[in-house]
Amino acid sequence: VTTGGNATLLCTYTSSAPLGNFFIQWSFYSAKESQLHTIYYYSGGHSYVYGAFKNRITASTIPGNASITISNMQPSDTGSYTCEVFSPQGDSGQSQKSVIVNVLVKPSKPFCKVEGTPEKSHQIYLLCNCEEGLPRPTYHWYKVDGNTLKPVTEQFNPNSGILYIGNLTTFETGYYRCIASNLLGNSTCELDLTAKHSDGGIVAGALIGAILAAAIICIIIWVLTKKAKNRKSPNNEMQEMAQKQSNADYVQVPSEENIPPTTVPSSNATNEYPSIDETTAPATPENDEKQEAEKEERA
Repeated sequence: VTTGGNATLLCTYTSSAPLGNFFIQWSFYSAKESQLHTIYYYSGGHSYVYGAFKNRITASTIPGNASITISNMQPSDTGSYTCEVFSPQGDSGQSQKSVIVNVLVKPSKPFCKVEGTPEKSHQIYLLCNCEEGLPRPTYHWYKVDGNTLKPVTEQFNPNSGILYIGNLTTFETGYYRCIASNLLGNSTCELDLTAKHSDGGIVAGALIGAILAAAIICIIIWVLTKKAKNRKSPNNEMQEMAQKQSNADYVQVPSEENIPPTTVPSSNATNEYPSIDETTAPATPENDEKQEAEKEERA
């Protein structure tokens, strides 16, 4: 059965009793979910459809025929279907029949992936896998060379879709295409292993080397500059000492403006000059007579 098609599941029984006297049940064991579900039940002239099969099951109404037809089959409908027929009166016993249904699906678009670092001299794996596809898809890897596909067969498993590439070289870089196929069709995916990826390690190494070289050059320049400064430092110290000595001599010679004026001490402070009383003329007879005459006139 293909996806979207109809599937008729046959189930017959032999009995002289009318159909209304029987119980009919269909159950489904999902291969995907690993669970058992009741999808159809008939009793007393009434039928019931359950779950994802609702409005998709048509049952036969002919006595002795318990077959059903399922429309619009989907990949999830793959599994085992079981028909059970039994009579409440027990006159015809109970019968059971199972049938396995596979819904064929074209391979879904495969998922491609690189395991490992796509650089030169590195070991890598190319993975290709489809989530859906029945019958199970087979995988084939090709190297894209312009408009030509070159099959890659070494160290390759067509069932798992794993391609092993050891020690990636320039010759092995490029585009790789995986084709997943079954009897319903095929799907593809591509991986890019061009030089821009494979040379990534070389570019990174060159960049690191350039940074280290620049760091070494800077260190050498710094060391040489420091040595040059150390050679000049004794001469600079002598010049600084001579300059300091010259400045000291210059400071010791005072200028005329800096000479303080001479201070004349006061007579009172030094007692070098006599006072008025001390400068009075000494007493003489003539002076005595003048003084007595003045006293008489005043009297």
